[in-house]
Amino acid sequence: MASLFVIAPQCAFAQASEPQATVIFPVELWDTSGEGVKPGQAERLKLATNKLTELLEHTGRYRSVDLSSFAARIAATEPRYNCNGCWLGIARDAGADLAVLAVVHKVSTLISSVDIYVADVATGAYIAHVDAQFRGDDDRAYVRAFDFLVNERLNRK
Repeated sequence: MASLFVIAPQCAFAQASEPQATVIFPVELWDTSGEGVKPGQAERLKLATNKLTELLEHTGRYRSVDLSSFAARIAATEPRYNCNGCWLGIARDAGADLAVLAVVHKVSTLISSVDIYVADVATGAYIAHVDAQFRGDDDRAYVRAFDFLVNERLNRK
């Protein structure tokens, strides 16, 4: 299935000379489709998180911080897209300079959008935001959406 992207960039992002310690929070799903949980959705979100981490590290701007010891605290912050910075303490405790949050908004099986936010942990301010709509609710559509946003939008800022 082909993917269609509609882009709305917003950013004031300085290029760092060394990769910055970055907390990459698990990709979240905001599902307003009314379709209910589909088989494989949790695995798809893990795949998207792993792909996002890989893509960000590959840019040379980010060095991901291990969050394994923060699993319970991270779970308690869900949904991060609506918690007014509740994740900031975790990012600070993890020793990160930056935090990356991503949310997929599923409107239907066919229509979704993804937002990626990069925040300065010291100030809590967002320093980058990219978003796009994509078509499809499968692994390939998710991977392509994150690949496009990181490589074609975020990495070019």
